[in-house]
Amino acid sequence: MAITTTTLADDSKKTIVKANGLGGETKQLLLDAGELSGATASPNLSIAHAYYEILGTGNLTFFFDAETDEQVSTQFSGRGNYGFKKEEPRIKQGDTGATLSNPTGDVLVSSDSTVTKYNIVVEFRKEKGFTNG
Repeated sequence: MAITTTTLADDSKKTIVKANGLGGETKQLLLDAGELSGATASPNLSIAHAYYEILGTGNLTFFFDAETDEQVSTQFSGRGNYGFKKEEPRIKQGDTGATLSNPTGDVLVSSDSTVTKYNIVVEFRKEKGFTNG
């Protein structure tokens, strides 16, 4: 089964996406940045907040899409939230120090095979590459 996504909000500063899926998914499209309101040829997003419920014993991993995808260093497991504490800054493209070749702005998600199912709500901030932001 492929990931199921729903865009809950898309304004000039942020986009909120709800998604659910199963374990064993590899780099599924969570967010197509080019389809967002005001997107230009090179949109750039960050992960500001996340609420997650990951059932099973595995992790959920996010990637910023490019010729060689950038894996986000923070992995998510269990139930919780991210981005509401001082020590949890926005997760930005390039945070790992990688120089991305031809980044698309899209965000991908993978789930370990030991995840039985997951539900997430993620708030993305529009960093640059948007005419309305």
